[in-house]
Amino acid sequence: MLRLRVPDGQARRRARPRPRRRAGAQRPRTRRHHAHRPGRARPGTRRRPARPGPRRRAAPAARRRPARAAGRRRQHHPRRGVRRGVGYGIGIKNVGFSEGFDDYSTARVRLEVVGGEPVAVVHTAAAEVGQGLVTIQAQIVRTELGVEQVTVATADTTVGSAGSSSASRQTYVTGGAVKAACEAVRAAVLRRAGRDDVTLRGGRLVTEGGEVVADLVDVLGDRPIEETVEWRHKPTHPLDPRTGQGDAHVQYAFAAHRATVDVDVELGLVRVVEIATAQDVGRALHPQSVRGQIAGGTAQGLGLAVMEEIQVVDGLIRNPSFTDYLIPTILDVPPMHIDVLELGDPSAPYGLRGVGEPPTISSTPAIVAAIRAATGLALNRVPVRPEHLTGT
Repeated sequence: MLRLRVPDGQARRRARPRPRRRAGAQRPRTRRHHAHRPGRARPGTRRRPARPGPRRRAAPAARRRPARAAGRRRQHHPRRGVRRGVGYGIGIKNVGFSEGFDDYSTARVRLEVVGGEPVAVVHTAAAEVGQGLVTIQAQIVRTELGVEQVTVATADTTVGSAGSSSASRQTYVTGGAVKAACEAVRAAVLRRAGRDDVTLRGGRLVTEGGEVVADLVDVLGDRPIEETVEWRHKPTHPLDPRTGQGDAHVQYAFAAHRATVDVDVELGLVRVVEIATAQDVGRALHPQSVRGQIAGGTAQGLGLAVMEEIQVVDGLIRNPSFTDYLIPTILDVPPMHIDVLELGDPSAPYGLRGVGEPPTISSTPAIVAAIRAATGLALNRVPVRPEHLTGT
């Protein structure tokens, strides 16, 4: 069984050699020459970023993770037909709508006194689909207005559009709209108080030195303040039809994965033993949700790599239920080690980056690369099925 970490040359000589690869099989390697470097023009544009990009920082972070599963699992392989492989995958994903699309969201924030304390209500049309957007909206309002009681109204389009919950964009775009609406409310509060040298904190107007100027309840009285803001990120532009160049995307997200697999080459069975991943999230507004998104996206990539496939025969779907269309369960997901990199985007609200989709891009190729490393086979499709490994 190959070791993942070889301490010296003697141990390296003792390790079993890699299996011989078939003719034409591509040697697994991390394609570092494709990585985004500092000052390098972004894909699809000749424009260089205002600040250095991640430049391979996600990939080294994933590679530096100790491969704990390597030694621990060796004793469970009494059969010589089981081989271990390690593979890497690196992904880049645009965030938001692109190529000049008018990408915006609308938010309404109302600040009033209820039961003797300041209460904020935030209303958008953004769809919560499990990504944690309701929590983020309330978190932004608490941060910007300094109040504890926040109600997130049921999403609907009476307030305006928020666009779709796709393209890893809602925290960026709707979060930006909520932040802008809160800033408008705060400005109105300060105008009413006749002060421009204070901030809102703990339900009070407070100076930088911590001096309490007034209670927010007294400033509001029985006159609520409500602001509605339609917010847009910086503009994008269509690609030039002749050159294929252009400033088409507002932001990129970066992720890297390392996968360790055990492959029974006689039965064609694959078990993903461990996954390590690193992702640049800009700034983690809610760290627990961020890690959950990364873990969930990685699990989806695992499903694509070795399990999920719609079977179509003569135009008919043969596995139309989750009895036959298999998705990963908690028993299929291996130990997962996540490094969250916070390399803020200066043009985004709070420096954040979209998080949800990037893990699905690099996790699948990492797992397939690990299977290639274990078997020496030039696998070129997913999911990898037993017959692809046994040749039957």
